[in-house]
Amino acid sequence: MRNALLALTLLAAPASAEVALHEAASGLDLFPCELSGLSCTSLTVPLDHRANDPAKTLEITFALSFASIESRGILFYFVGGPGGSGLASAENYLSSFDPSLTDYMDIVFVDQRGTGPVHGLSCPKAQAIFDIAPASLDEPEAALATARTYVADCTAELGQDAILAVVNTDQAIRDFEMFRQKLGAPKVWLYGESYGTQVAQAYATQFPEAIKGVIVDGVVDLNLSAEGFYRSYTLAAEELLAETLALCAEIVACKADMGGDAGEVYDALAARAAEAPVAVPLTLSDGSQVQRALTTGLLEANAFYALYSPEGRAGFLRALAAAGRGDLQPMLQLGYSNMYIDPETEIGQEDPGWYGAAYYAITCSDYASGPGTPEENAARILQEARALAPEAPRLLRSYYLERLACAFWPHQGPDRRPDPYAGGDWPTLVLNGDRDPITPISMAYSVLDNARSAYGVFMQGGPHVIWGRGLACPDAIVQALLYEGILPRAREQVCKQDVIADYVPLTLTEPTQMADPFAVAQAVETELQQLTPLGSWDGVHPGTFGCPHGGTLTASVGAESTDYRFTDCRFWPGLAVSGTGSDVASGGPDDGLALSLTFTGSQSGELSYHSSPVTEAWSLTGTWNGKPARTPREP
Repeated sequence: MRNALLALTLLAAPASAEVALHEAASGLDLFPCELSGLSCTSLTVPLDHRANDPAKTLEITFALSFASIESRGILFYFVGGPGGSGLASAENYLSSFDPSLTDYMDIVFVDQRGTGPVHGLSCPKAQAIFDIAPASLDEPEAALATARTYVADCTAELGQDAILAVVNTDQAIRDFEMFRQKLGAPKVWLYGESYGTQVAQAYATQFPEAIKGVIVDGVVDLNLSAEGFYRSYTLAAEELLAETLALCAEIVACKADMGGDAGEVYDALAARAAEAPVAVPLTLSDGSQVQRALTTGLLEANAFYALYSPEGRAGFLRALAAAGRGDLQPMLQLGYSNMYIDPETEIGQEDPGWYGAAYYAITCSDYASGPGTPEENAARILQEARALAPEAPRLLRSYYLERLACAFWPHQGPDRRPDPYAGGDWPTLVLNGDRDPITPISMAYSVLDNARSAYGVFMQGGPHVIWGRGLACPDAIVQALLYEGILPRAREQVCKQDVIADYVPLTLTEPTQMADPFAVAQAVETELQQLTPLGSWDGVHPGTFGCPHGGTLTASVGAESTDYRFTDCRFWPGLAVSGTGSDVASGGPDDGLALSLTFTGSQSGELSYHSSPVTEAWSLTGTWNGKPARTPREP
């Protein structure tokens, strides 16, 4: 097969690197990275590359993954955002790829200026208030006040005025080029995902002599203005949300859970939230309950972020089905998770992998808000939003709210957009899903059509960012290019996956189902997997979480397991669960979830349950409502 491929294609580049990274980095001061098992090094760069002021500098930290078998190239990996930390994400990213990537490629991650623990820009308190706040076109002065207040409070919370003006992408790529020069100026591969595609395109354009090849995944069209970019993705997301809601009717369990048209359920909930924040009872980690509010901001954020992946779309439909039945906690908890808000306090959370203020600092200084004053630009943005409203009735906030914040941001981008990415003598591989809500496939087509030596691989039904999800397409195509220099077979190729992942039905929706102990035990397992606060747990320190209708669940880490303690935990009204559980994941034959539980309330019993991912078998013993309970038999 390989010989046939070689006969049909040209070699993009030699298979071996000019120099291996461990050799190029031999003169650097390396130290263990704090957030991964990689080696880190720091580089002193000018605070402002254009100022020629040697007294003002910045430390940029890089994480290095050395090829474990043979280096066939150096890959600079640029994460998304902007605001994502490359160092904090590195280990998770590497574990998601085929192991051959770290066998044969040297990989460099970076905490771009504005991210990371040293100079990261994060204002979680101001951010949480901004993300939850109402900002309706029906009340324009309130919307403007929300944006003004966010910018004032966020920049005050940051207290880093010196760096705010110099975190744009142009400054960042000069940092990366300084590091490449420090390595001895080898030619490198560039991989960018989402915002990282902006970095990769700009870097390759500015420093073509540095480039061995470019891979862009979830592609931003740099030629678009701010208005064009936001319009493009808002309309794509609006169309995808409509499709996602409509597809519920084709999924038997989703249709049954929803109890009606999913679009109508969503629109009814959105109308309630627009009229006034919807009160939701929330159980805290001490078991007490408080009243919280589901706002338009949280609801629209949930709908938008769900669209990034087939799994997210399925999860959102499940939360929406629960909301349609009157249970709003899943939707509220999903909003807290998406917005990095602590459910206990409603205060924004610090996250080592995400720097929310860097998102605005970089975006607002990469794109111009317009030629007028901040007030004039903001007024024009609202006017443009009113004109777009008929085409984006559900997700219009995505079009204008961030732009309003940028209108008031203290540093603005240049008036002129870059020329379209032209590519070069190196290969450019363009990757995109056709159901991408934030970098719609039209942007990828634009880049492909303008770039020289460019090839496209497009996923039908795919998510935002398609490489590294364990699918042969595009993974095998990317690997052949990186390891062997084999160009894609055709200029454009397509592959396919489901638009929506498997839908997980709501559990115990009918009182009669609680009479079946096996169904109840399986429902506990399902709700464990679906509990949003548990999904956000760091998996290191013990954590206690409020159960949806009262009581608590505590999770901790054992030697080879995740251990649970249920204390009057109510996943459903009227049925309390107490006891213990252990989810073993040792890679051995005994892996699986074991539960030893006592139930009180509308039903009573004691159950021992085991579920094995190895054998895909279940077992049950115990008592239920005074009678023996056992693994069910067919009648």
